[in-house]
Amino acid sequence: MMRYPLVVLAMVFIFGIFMGNLIKSTFPVLFFIDLIILFLFFLPLPRILRNIFLCSGVLLFGSAILQNSRFLPANHISKYAFYKSTNSLAIRGFIENQPSVVNNRTSFIFNTREIQFSGRKYYSCGKTLVRLAGKADLVYGEELILKGHLYRLFNFGKDSSSYRDYLNRQGIYTLCNVLPKSGILKLNRNRGFFLKKFSLRLKDNLEKVIFRHTSFICAAVLDAMVLGEKSNIPQTIYNAMIKSGTVHILVVSGFNVGIVAFLIMLLLKICRIPRMVRILITSVLLVIYCFLTGASNPVVRATVMGIVFLVAYFIKRDPDIYNSCALAAVFILSNNPNQLFDIGFQLSFVSVVSIIYLYPKIKSILRLESLKVKPLQFILDGVLVSFSVWIGTMGLILYYFRIVSPITVVANVFIVPLATLITLCGFSLICAGIISPVLAHLFAPATEILVALLLKLNFFLIGLPGAYLKLN
Repeated sequence: MMRYPLVVLAMVFIFGIFMGNLIKSTFPVLFFIDLIILFLFFLPLPRILRNIFLCSGVLLFGSAILQNSRFLPANHISKYAFYKSTNSLAIRGFIENQPSVVNNRTSFIFNTREIQFSGRKYYSCGKTLVRLAGKADLVYGEELILKGHLYRLFNFGKDSSSYRDYLNRQGIYTLCNVLPKSGILKLNRNRGFFLKKFSLRLKDNLEKVIFRHTSFICAAVLDAMVLGEKSNIPQTIYNAMIKSGTVHILVVSGFNVGIVAFLIMLLLKICRIPRMVRILITSVLLVIYCFLTGASNPVVRATVMGIVFLVAYFIKRDPDIYNSCALAAVFILSNNPNQLFDIGFQLSFVSVVSIIYLYPKIKSILRLESLKVKPLQFILDGVLVSFSVWIGTMGLILYYFRIVSPITVVANVFIVPLATLITLCGFSLICAGIISPVLAHLFAPATEILVALLLKLNFFLIGLPGAYLKLN
């Protein structure tokens, strides 16, 4: 436990969340028992007993916060919703995320503060998914009064159950369909977090640069890979990436965060900014980039790990990647323990652990260091990284997607380097576009070619015999 203390505590914490998903005990009971155990931990007892009490306390804490996250107060918005609703009502609150428009329909998450129906007003809390026809001029944090129909989430398609569970894990249990035309009243107030507001406005401006200088397909791929916005990706391309096992390149991950951190640190060092100030500025900008890309699990994980590495660099200590990864997991799960049951969280951490644990083991067994041909060693390194991730995530992919993709190992060897070049071109295009539109035109053709090559290569690979197998 002394070498990887955070790993041990994170595993106990995760096991506690699993237990909390099975047991029926309430939050007050679990919390009270947890306080007693933690009190015993601080007593002058032998180390082994104190370690047992510490692990027991962390385990019960995981169970307790899961139960607490699923407790809905009496004035929760879901208490006023039904599976079928004929009467309209009004709810006041503010927009909690950046509204998105898909198929000429606007949707966003709404944090409620008040509900009105039958001529009476009630204080309420909780989040609801809002949908309205057409494109609405709305932004994150904007305070509104919405008029419409409120429903509990129900089954409306073969994949609805999983989507409903996904929304439930985000604390969303209701759907609000806004009345056309007169269903929105703006209160001209903004309740959003200033850093998140700034990040989303910056994202909007950066997206305009991408879509202004590249074709729609190329811009959609860049938007996903650089800014984390997948809503514009055509379903055909997304499904093709799933079949080849390369859909992860359409998600902003640790690689993107690493590029941002490296570029910021390099620029600040060239400007001769002191090391402590460089680290502080880089950490703040990484948080902004995290908000900008949607704060998905892979980005939050990479951001936390990146800040840990920056702090270790400042105090001149070697950071431990296992403890850093464990800290990121605890950070995410403490905020929302239901994320443990989300495929994005599971794949993100399993992929990283597969690379940092399986890859060195396999490389050591095969003794790649003995190869004298450096290009061959480089290629085999890429194959082994891809193979390690494939082995590590195979069970999850099979369970969630009912698909096995033997072509994944080969596909990642070619597609990941291409995706790396596209990501670098995307960042260069954005930076050039901000400085001057003329400079952006220098990077746009190369980006278009690389994106076209990536898509054609992916479709060619999944067209090979036995590239992927679908299971019923």
